[in-house]
Amino acid sequence: MNPFLNPFITIPFIKNSLLDPGRLQRLNPQQLERYRDKAFKKMVHIAYTVPVYHQKYKAAGIHPNDITGIKDITKLPFITRQDLNQHFPDGVIPPTFKKEKGHIICTGGTTTKYCCNSGSEPVCTYTDTASMLRSSLISSRENHFFQLNWRKTRFAHIGNFNPFKYDEIYEENVLAHARKFIPLQNYLSMQASNRTYEILEKLNTFKPDIIISYPTIFQELAYLKRKAQGSDIQPKLLFVGGAMLDEYTRNYVEDAFHCRMYNTYASCESGAEIAFECTQRNWHIHSDFFHLEAVDQNMENVGPGERGQLVITRLWGNGTPIIRYTGMQDWITLSNGKTCLCGLKSPIFGRPVEGRISSNIMLPDGRIFPPSDFLLVSTVLSELKTFKVKRYQIIQQQIDTIDILLVIDEDQKNHGPSFDIIAKKIENIYQQKTGPQVTITVREVDEIKDDPNTGKPAPLIISNIHTENSCNLPNA
Repeated sequence: MNPFLNPFITIPFIKNSLLDPGRLQRLNPQQLERYRDKAFKKMVHIAYTVPVYHQKYKAAGIHPNDITGIKDITKLPFITRQDLNQHFPDGVIPPTFKKEKGHIICTGGTTTKYCCNSGSEPVCTYTDTASMLRSSLISSRENHFFQLNWRKTRFAHIGNFNPFKYDEIYEENVLAHARKFIPLQNYLSMQASNRTYEILEKLNTFKPDIIISYPTIFQELAYLKRKAQGSDIQPKLLFVGGAMLDEYTRNYVEDAFHCRMYNTYASCESGAEIAFECTQRNWHIHSDFFHLEAVDQNMENVGPGERGQLVITRLWGNGTPIIRYTGMQDWITLSNGKTCLCGLKSPIFGRPVEGRISSNIMLPDGRIFPPSDFLLVSTVLSELKTFKVKRYQIIQQQIDTIDILLVIDEDQKNHGPSFDIIAKKIENIYQQKTGPQVTITVREVDEIKDDPNTGKPAPLIISNIHTENSCNLPNA
């Protein structure tokens, strides 16, 4: 049955489509907190019926009636990736949730076997069509901010459409049914693992206004664009997510496409975009849909402006509740109520999301750095004012060994600074960062291979270090 013919799905969706997009602008702070408290209490009551949560809450001596609002959230225990995996499938959903009408969403398994609180296996959760429909209203809010009309704007999404990935489930269970009622010729979906030339050709025919994809996909397309290919690809905006975006890649892509690129922040577990970057380069949090905490190595909340591990709570949705979930394993810094010049009233991050804990760089002297602190290649290339590096990757092979791989544009080899100059400057800046105990090797390679098993491009930073201190708070 087409879900759009089900009144139990369409009526709530129509109601939410009138209320959700403008809520953050419409409500004053007191009204918003009351809304969040009500939504949070509802989710806690649902979670109490879910075996994995029920066991933890009972063990902690917590009942939903003990929770009066979000201020009581620290009374609740954390939920880890292991908790969800060990209780999947029946133990992660309420007894009233019908699995046969739900959808399984799995993460890409991009974290390493040394992540905090988890193993290397992907984590799977349940959602349903109604929840995915509601998630689209978050995108409507962002479209409104950028003055994009969903009926007229041409969107191209280059994502992960492998089985059990959110993009594939959304395409199959929402967009495919919506197309039977609404003409959606202005939406194009493509698999990120397809050949870059194939993606370019489809984009060139489609002529999108907006392109949504991973940083590496944009970089590869930008490389071809620099070779005078894809002449009809002239987007107005680019939206990037799914991996860290460094300044070199941003500049490289924006220069090629002659438009601006903005970050979005989401995960399979969140079921929607948690935050997005505005025209002032601030990351705005959808605080009516999510509550975020930042915790230190002792799992204690840190204050505004302090870096900590993300703990996320979802204030909406059916299927698997996400309450005080630690499994995303990103470093974040919450702001102290600072407002943004763009005019949005939503809270913002104190600094951009700083990458996965599993990608921390740990040095022999005990210092630990989040991935964002080790993107010094970008600094060097910007100073040299060169775009001859197509792609790069940083790999910590051992505690005292770091390899930096550069893919050089063959057509630019004899233009601008030589590879030797680039390599020496990169080596020097990393040596200053790490100290003499670490061997820095800068190498030119023909390509950086993506992992065909995940459907996502290879990460910018890889750490192969196993240490008991991998979850410690990094030095600021």
